[in-house]
Amino acid sequence: MDAVEEEKTKDVETLLGDPKKAILAIAVPTTIALVAQSANNLVDAMWVSGLGRDALAAVGLFFPLFFIIIGVSAGIGIGAASAISKRIGAENKPEADRTATHAIVLVLIGSVIMTAVLLLTLEPILRAFGTGAGEGTIQESISYGLPIVLFMVVFMVTGVLSNILRSEGAAKRSMYILILAAVINLVLDPFFIYDYGLGWGMTGAALATVVAEGFALVVMLHWYFVKKDLYLRFRFRGFRFESAIIKDILKVGIPASLQMTIISVVSIFMNLILLKAGGDDGVAIYSSDWRLLSILFIPLMGIATGIVPVCAAAFGARRYDKIKIAYNYALKLSVALMVVVCIITIIFAAQMVYVFTYDPSMEYLREGMAEFLIIAALFLPFMAMGMMAESLFQALGMGMRSLVSTLLRNFLMVPLCYFAMIATAGLTYIWWGATIAEVIASSVVVLWSFIILRALLKKFDPEMKSADA
Repeated sequence: MDAVEEEKTKDVETLLGDPKKAILAIAVPTTIALVAQSANNLVDAMWVSGLGRDALAAVGLFFPLFFIIIGVSAGIGIGAASAISKRIGAENKPEADRTATHAIVLVLIGSVIMTAVLLLTLEPILRAFGTGAGEGTIQESISYGLPIVLFMVVFMVTGVLSNILRSEGAAKRSMYILILAAVINLVLDPFFIYDYGLGWGMTGAALATVVAEGFALVVMLHWYFVKKDLYLRFRFRGFRFESAIIKDILKVGIPASLQMTIISVVSIFMNLILLKAGGDDGVAIYSSDWRLLSILFIPLMGIATGIVPVCAAAFGARRYDKIKIAYNYALKLSVALMVVVCIITIIFAAQMVYVFTYDPSMEYLREGMAEFLIIAALFLPFMAMGMMAESLFQALGMGMRSLVSTLLRNFLMVPLCYFAMIATAGLTYIWWGATIAEVIASSVVVLWSFIILRALLKKFDPEMKSADA
């Protein structure tokens, strides 16, 4: 192995240094990248809304299935990031390289299997998801979903490589490729969708996203296999599965994938509840506003993303004091940010939903969208607590605890919203049910995280090193 490969990069040195600086070094570029990506998704929805209500509802109908696809790759990526960062912290680069290679092989196998299954089942699945939806919405959803299913491998490999970049502290690189994908999609969307370009409608919207993700993937492959200026190396020659590495990835990766699946399943139940309470309008309000909310809590995702490699590296280095410092810092920062975001959202909700209601045919939904956004904004500070706790569990290899946390945070929403629908048949009380569920569940989860962290520090107290050592 040559000297260049053994030398730590600047990103790795940051990862292993001051935990607060390491959290910010990953969280800031990740947040910027996700803002660009989500803004692009928002613009994507704006272009799609120009095709009518059926098209907008169709995106919401396909979203749970797309989230499952992304969830599988994200799960493998999160599991790999935790395992790789732990090995980097333990200064075991050869095993870190082999772990990264295993992650790519696993996601390739997973994407092939999922593509084959979904090609055979896409239409019946979407019809099951959209019970009560109009035929136009179903057909538009199929048109949108088929290209994504066909090119699923692009989305899944890109997602895993993004996590591998962050596992070695190269969050800026991950930011660059996500912004690249967002810009390309932004440029291609109107040309692919409308008649003044290719005029492919919903299929065009999906293909624009596929092309954008493909460009991002090519850039990452160039960095790792051509330029070779990153810390990790992929070792495919003579590759053999190692059970210990697979177990280490999957003990976090499977629960993390299931967490994404749970969110998708909850979205399916929510769609069914909303279809009964408010028809296609209810789904359109929920799916559109959720796009806005996904932008609002992007800083949480950035900070939570930083927790996994930073705390995992500290865990691998047996620096349990750094775990506590990083987690407490991330928790305080995320809650403070979400309090500010909550206040801003409540004040400007009516203006924020205009992006989905600019067309005269959609104007009648504006008041309902603003109402949901105001109510939902109240749970953002509590969501911060829940997300940080789940990321801590993943960093420590406690995938099942993270999964249980997600189960609590999401499935509590379904019975509360269903009861609200049965009792009132109104959307307003459904929004309150979702908010109350998040407040209760996240409060429980963050208390659980403190108990586990305290037990960890107490158990390894004799082995702890001074932060100034």
